[in-house]
Amino acid sequence: MLDGLFVTPAVTAITEALEAARAGGTLAVIGNAKLATALGSAREVIPVALSARAAKKLPRTIADLTTIEPASLAAVIGVDIATASDWEATIRAWARVVRDGGALVFVDRGHPHEASRRALCGGLCEIEQRRAGRAVITSGLVSHLT
Repeated sequence: MLDGLFVTPAVTAITEALEAARAGGTLAVIGNAKLATALGSAREVIPVALSARAAKKLPRTIADLTTIEPASLAAVIGVDIATASDWEATIRAWARVVRDGGALVFVDRGHPHEASRRALCGGLCEIEQRRAGRAVITSGLVSHLT
């Protein structure tokens, strides 16, 4: 998704979203080695679902979130949720590992309305959006109230 783009504007917007959500602690970055590396310079990051080549460079990489304890992370940052066909299950899986009041952050190329709709339908609250070049950073807080 962000392969040809500069990562710094997206990282700045993600950092702002995490600060606004007061999401301090361990993060999972799904599917993007550049974001995982950039965010890992200032925070503890678990890279998830990277290519084999990228995983060799990031030793803590895991295949998926199934090995992460429920409600154990401060936030999950994932890419391309606005265009994913299985977005409902994906948001549920991401929210499962985020503690109550933690954040989900979506990084998409465009599609701001669809990203915010999916965040709302996924049960997130306090949704915010930021632009970083062509990327749209959508964030929301996870609530495990049933």
